[in-house]
Amino acid sequence: MNNNSLVSIITPCFNGEKYLKPYLDSVINQTYDRIELIFVNDGSTDHTLDIANSYKPIFDKRGFSFVIISQENKGQAAAINQGLKIFNGDYLMWVDSDDILLSENVSRKVEFLKSHPEYGFVLCEAEIVSSDNIDMKLSDYRRKKPEGNDTLFTDLLTGDNVVFNPGVIMVRKEAFEKSIPTKQIFESREGQNWQLMLPISYYYRCGYIEECLFKVVSHSESHSRMNRTTGQQLSRIDGFSVLLNEVISNMSISDAEKNKYLDIISLSIARQRLKTIFAAGFKAKIKYSNVFFGALIYLFLNNGIGKEDIKRIYRFLSAKRKIQ
Repeated sequence: MNNNSLVSIITPCFNGEKYLKPYLDSVINQTYDRIELIFVNDGSTDHTLDIANSYKPIFDKRGFSFVIISQENKGQAAAINQGLKIFNGDYLMWVDSDDILLSENVSRKVEFLKSHPEYGFVLCEAEIVSSDNIDMKLSDYRRKKPEGNDTLFTDLLTGDNVVFNPGVIMVRKEAFEKSIPTKQIFESREGQNWQLMLPISYYYRCGYIEECLFKVVSHSESHSRMNRTTGQQLSRIDGFSVLLNEVISNMSISDAEKNKYLDIISLSIARQRLKTIFAAGFKAKIKYSNVFFGALIYLFLNNGIGKEDIKRIYRFLSAKRKIQ
C-alpha cells in the first residue's frame, strides 16, 4: 500500500535475542510503505543490540527508517519515553519485541482511521500463539466491541473486556499530543499501556477493526506472562495501583472526576488482591479461621468494599468452612 502518511512504531526490548528476529521480519513484511521503527534497547546483556544492528541494511533496502537507541535498563515505560520524544509519524504504535504483526496490520489501521475521522484511535483483534509454534492459534485475543456507548475508559480502570497488548492499537498523532501533551508517561516497571491508553480513551472515541491482524506470542520468559508467587502477584497488583493512581491524578480533569475514578481503582485493586488471596488459600486448602475473617474484613473496610459485599463474602466463606 502506497501512502504519504508516516507510521511510527516504538519498540522497547530487554534481552530479546530469542524472539527478536521474527518480530523485525514482521515489520519488514508490512504491506504499508512508510514506517519508522524506533527500537529502544533497554540495557540488554545478550545479543539484542547486535541483532538489531544487523537489520539496519534490511530496513534501509525496504525504505523504512530504523532508529536504534540504547539506555540502561529502566523498564518498558522508560524505553517508550525515549521514542515518544522523537517520533515523527502521523500515526503512532508501540509494539512489544516478542510479538508479530500480520502483514496488513499497519495498512488496515491507517485505512480505517483515514476513512473514520471521528475516531482518535483504533483497535484490531489478535490471536495468542505459542513460542513453540507461532502458526498454531491457542486462543483469540480481543476486546468485544460494546453495543451502544463505549465504556473503554472505565473498563481500563477495572480490567474488564480490555486487551493490554499494544500491537492491536494505533493512535493519531494529534490525538496522542492532545491526550498526553508532555509526550512523556509515568515510568513504571509494570508496563506502559495504561499510561498511554487511559488519557487517549478519555478524550477520544475508539474504532474497531473486527479482524485478526496480530499474534501475541506466549512464552514463559515474558515479563507479563511469567509465573509468580502469591507475594509477587500481590506486589504487582500494588504496582498497578500506584500506576493507575498516578495516571488519573495527573490528567487534566476536575477533582470530582478524579475522585470518582480513584474510587473505582481502589475497589478494583482490592478485589484483585482478595481474588489472589482466595485463590492461594483454596489451592493450599486453608481452613479459614475467625482471625482470617477479621483480617479480611479489615482489608475490605480499608479498600472501599461495602458492608453488603462483606456479608456476602462472609456467608460464602462460612459455607466453605462447613464443607471442609
